Amino acid sequence: MDARVEKLLSAFEKNGWKISGSADISVDWWFEDIIQLSSIWHPIGTNLYITLLTDPMITDRKKVWAVKISSEVPNNKHYKFLEEITLNDIKRIDLDLLVKTINKLVLRERKSNE
Repeated sequence: MDARVEKLLSAFEKNGWKISGSADISVDWWFEDIIQLSSIWHPIGTNLYITLLTDPMITDRKKVWAVKISSEVPNNKHYKFLEEITLNDIKRIDLDLLVKTINKLVLRERKSNE
């Protein structure tokens, strides 16, 4: 796995999430993997999905160029995600702040669904 993705996942782990593994879905061309995270902080048991997007310009292999974060398993490449970040931007931003922002979005979404 790319070190930048590992760094992003580490930020989630430091901020209330644990990695559950790959989401059980069929493989499609537009992503390499969808990693499921489960909240160990409030609200406990809430899931997040980190989709590793592949570069559509490289057709002979799957090269991850970005990640998208969602509260449900995305069903297609046009799914509305909570956040999108390129691998290069992972090195440039405050990942703890990103995860805290995602946590607030998840709480807001959860409250609106209750």
